[in-house]
Amino acid sequence: MIDDLLDRKLERAFTHLDADRSGVIDSADIFALGSRLLSALDEPAGSSKAELVMAGLADFWQDLFTELDMDRDGKVTPEEYKLGMTRLYAQGGPAYDRSFRPMMRAILTIVDADGDGVISPEEFHKAQGAFDTGLSPADTEALFQRIDADGDGTLTVDELLHAVREYYTGTDEDAPGNLLFGEL
Repeated sequence: MIDDLLDRKLERAFTHLDADRSGVIDSADIFALGSRLLSALDEPAGSSKAELVMAGLADFWQDLFTELDMDRDGKVTPEEYKLGMTRLYAQGGPAYDRSFRPMMRAILTIVDADGDGVISPEEFHKAQGAFDTGLSPADTEALFQRIDADGDGTLTVDELLHAVREYYTGTDEDAPGNLLFGEL
């Protein structure tokens, strides 16, 4: 059951990263994700925030690619993704903080449109739209409430990182982070 849950989550994440639906993830997919995010959040491509996001995604891809692309062909297959992500993140090791934290910080600089250091429900809804999760506005709001661990009506980087960690490492079927990419 635990393996099935992790498999379903990794399959869903792979699908969202494979922007061109080619069946593999390559650098073009990662940059397409960044462009989609910038567009959904109305961030101009040449802004300093956009450059920070794209640099964060480039670093994330390089780290991920180095670890996951076992045959060194410049593409990550679903099998390479599943095996590598399980190896890197399922135990919550240092690779998680090394690659996800900087990328999430960069992304949150544009999600946090008003620059107050936290993500409002409105900002969260816009960001979820960029990931095309298929969640309804009501489901997105319920997810926001569940991720908001301290109940203050905003999300911090740490609250979002905890949800991402739940997604990639968690075995609890009811963990809020499981819904980040939509219903499993």
